[in-house]
Amino acid sequence: MAEDRIAPPRAKPRILDWLEVLAKLLGASAVLVVALFANSLQSRLTGVSIQSQREQAESQLRASMFNSLISPIAGPQTGDKPMPADREVILTELLALNFNENFEMKPLMEDAIKRLAMEKPKSKNGEDPREALWSIARRIAERQKASISREWSASEAAQSSKLFPFGWLLLPWKSAADSSRQGCQVYYLNLDARTERHAEPVSAAADCQAAAAFGDIIDLKSPDGNYTLRMVAVHPDWENQTIRVSTQPFLSEQTNPKPTDTQYNFTLTWLDLPLTDNTLLSDGNRYAAYIRSFYNDFQTVSVTVMWFPKGYFTPRERPLNYNEVQELLGRKPQ
Repeated sequence: MAEDRIAPPRAKPRILDWLEVLAKLLGASAVLVVALFANSLQSRLTGVSIQSQREQAESQLRASMFNSLISPIAGPQTGDKPMPADREVILTELLALNFNENFEMKPLMEDAIKRLAMEKPKSKNGEDPREALWSIARRIAERQKASISREWSASEAAQSSKLFPFGWLLLPWKSAADSSRQGCQVYYLNLDARTERHAEPVSAAADCQAAAAFGDIIDLKSPDGNYTLRMVAVHPDWENQTIRVSTQPFLSEQTNPKPTDTQYNFTLTWLDLPLTDNTLLSDGNRYAAYIRSFYNDFQTVSVTVMWFPKGYFTPRERPLNYNEVQELLGRKPQ
């Protein structure tokens, strides 16, 4: 009788060993990936929370500052005597410099200027007491113009990147935005009281500048060419530094404005600022005009006419970036 022999255990196939090792590695890797993702998500949430807290603190600070500045002017007055004009001017300057994008400061600045004209005589060298507030208005206007210029650059960069993903290919040529542009983003007009009127409408040169006489018809195209802005400036007031302006935007496919095209007549002063004093057209184009310089000795006035990026909303109309709003709505600027 042969002895019963116990067969040696059968070795596991090598492939099973590799699968076991691989399963352990995948499990460990999954744990590591989940931990890294959780850490990254926590960091982002922390960053968003800090940013939100910072914005909330800034908003509270601005609200407190606005209330502290406006209360002495618009709040209940203590005593019989009104606030001194100098103090009202300082508070108005602080309000205008810090809140000009969100509030229309023109009525407040006009009141301060009237008080200065009544209570403060001109100095011996002929300096106008209103110049302090006028200079603030000039500073704000140029600041707002620079802000709109940055929006133009951002919108054109976004448009070029969508049309041409490889941006470096555009270096030797003009961008897509430049090639499609028919008018200027900003026009600089020089109005001279000593110049004779032109028989035909005046157009801007290639450098976006135009020289005209008071009473001349000036035609300015929007950047996309859809609209032509017909503008006439008359009756310069050299003492108060104002001019009467008429603007009439009409479709460029027309030779002249139709009787039904809206005409806007107003007095242009130093206190007219781009972000608060502008005109919105039906296709999303928007334009504004403001005084850049007023030379009484030379009888000349410089006026800046600027167009906004199409579809632009001012900060008073929305607190978000206008490009983001357009994207959320699924709309593309034409």
